[in-house]
Amino acid sequence: MVVVPAKDEEDLVPACLEAVITAVTGIRIPTAIVLVAHRCQDATEAVARRAFSNLPRLVEGLVVPVATGTVATARATGTMAGLGELAAYGIPFEQTWLLSTDADSVVPADWVRRYLPYLGSGAAGVTGMVRVNGWEAGPPLVSSRTSEAYRRIVTAGLHVNGHDHVYGANLAVRADAYLEVGGWPEQVPGEDAALIAAVRRRGFRVVSAPEVVVTTSGRTQARAPGGLGALLGRIVADHSSTPHPAGGRNARIIPRQALRSRS
Repeated sequence: MVVVPAKDEEDLVPACLEAVITAVTGIRIPTAIVLVAHRCQDATEAVARRAFSNLPRLVEGLVVPVATGTVATARATGTMAGLGELAAYGIPFEQTWLLSTDADSVVPADWVRRYLPYLGSGAAGVTGMVRVNGWEAGPPLVSSRTSEAYRRIVTAGLHVNGHDHVYGANLAVRADAYLEVGGWPEQVPGEDAALIAAVRRRGFRVVSAPEVVVTTSGRTQARAPGGLGALLGRIVADHSSTPHPAGGRNARIIPRQALRSRS
């Protein structure tokens, strides 16, 4: 299943869902795509229903409105709806996977195919990477500083065996492990990292997939305090408000632990 939380995303959700549908088409695996309309006051729900009106064989589309709670609530509600939809196929939880992305993100056409080798490797969790699209602001000198500050944060989490980053916009968790740890923790920001940490603590194997990359929005007006949008906004504010001579050092580098998912 693929779970996508969305909060007032009528403009971005069509591209998101079109990309997800493309990624699951032709893999010959029963799939539920669940769009969770989380406290939406725009046309997100209607737009998603239109996107699901003509799906390929073995692909089901669900739109689940949620009026309360956090993005973690939305992700959890969508996951349980997807599990219920797939129950009719009789696939064991040990062979059922939750793939997570966000409504302001666009997955590549081969997203699911790139995940498949990891899903069959005995791992119970897989973490991909994201490419932030168009968020630098200001004159060229400011933009170069913000880009470098973000690059340092990302690079600090890379290592020879993969990476340490966790993004709700690009991860996969096996259903039996998900249920074993009690699902998405009600912890915002950081529900994505908390879920993966819980899976590890329970003894399941988690691997990183740095080559599986999802493009996500670079907006700096955060939808959730402490999320990726908030981080990008802080970087831009730091480097826009504090002048530096050419070649100077950045005013502040945000620790990579601050890199969290958005709602």
